[in-house]
Amino acid sequence: MDILNSRAALKAPALFGGATGAVAAVFQRTPRTMGSVGDDQSDTGCGSLAGGLEKFRSVAMAWLFAVIVATNCSTAFAQTASDAAVQGQWFTGSLEAPSPSLSKSGALLLKSYAIYTNDTGSYDPSGDRRSSLDDTNQVATKIVLKYALTDRLTFQAIPSFAHAWNSQSSATGLTDLPVELEYRFNEENIHNGMPSVTASFGAGVPIGRFDRLSTSIGGFGTGAWTLKQGLLLQSLFDTPGDHPVRLRLYATAIEPLEDVSVQDASVYHSSSGFVGHARPGFASQYGLGGGYCLDQRWVLAIDVVRNNAKGFLLTGLDAAGDSQFARSLNSSNLVLASAVEYNWSGHLGVIAGVEYSAAGRNASSFYAPQVALSMSF
Repeated sequence: MDILNSRAALKAPALFGGATGAVAAVFQRTPRTMGSVGDDQSDTGCGSLAGGLEKFRSVAMAWLFAVIVATNCSTAFAQTASDAAVQGQWFTGSLEAPSPSLSKSGALLLKSYAIYTNDTGSYDPSGDRRSSLDDTNQVATKIVLKYALTDRLTFQAIPSFAHAWNSQSSATGLTDLPVELEYRFNEENIHNGMPSVTASFGAGVPIGRFDRLSTSIGGFGTGAWTLKQGLLLQSLFDTPGDHPVRLRLYATAIEPLEDVSVQDASVYHSSSGFVGHARPGFASQYGLGGGYCLDQRWVLAIDVVRNNAKGFLLTGLDAAGDSQFARSLNSSNLVLASAVEYNWSGHLGVIAGVEYSAAGRNASSFYAPQVALSMSF
């Protein structure tokens, strides 16, 4: 699946969610600091775009090295790769990593998710986890819809609907809608493990509610149009014993295109009577997803994902007419996901697993069991 609004924010705005719908929004439970608009933010793990690209390049080099080693080992132990095993393998996952564009014009992919997320606390600026006195829960459903316009160009949309609750209140609503175009430049080489490359370009449509909230957990959007750019590398190769492995390495950047008019209580931590504007921050995500095939039908899947987000800026007047400005801290988290998938055919499969936060700064901690059914036509 792809990212963008996969899990709506429960406490604050999120440009990112997980590919499955359960990656913790790194904005959640984000502390804010009071000061002038020009105050610098503390560094909490959200580097610049250049820094993020540098990290992605380092990970990409390590990934390519791993592919080369694995394919060479496969050749050494198994003499020759089993093309039949690789070409005939069926996949559904993994939970987090996006998928390349579809390979046949007119093809349609539908992947429906059911996700339960329990917000168990938060990570402070030092990375220490703090328990929550009142856990927030969320159930979300979403459909990843992909349609191949050509053999290389695919349109994708991910509509999502969520219900959140705690001991004091509950809320239900649509989340922001991510749409994008994906273009695959080449096919992966199953003989030497060299990857296919897919680039994506899209937008986040702000349809989720974000202000004039009656409850603090009632916000499921950001209110801002966002621009999304992504890059995905996918490699498929055989290993000893004819157990194909698929790896996906990806990076995504989200840039807000506008400031947001904010009234009353909102996902930007404003309160009743507030009138002003919010400026969402830049966000990035990069990760590695893998699938190890036990046989043609059964696959073990794992994901490692890093989310980063710059803090938002809020300015305006409170209910008493006093000037207010706040800047939230930068946020980051590390998310792990493991799952098992079963495929009835190359067109129908199911995947089930658990996603959870492993570390973070100024972000919520959570776990999220989930299941998804994938159908292609």
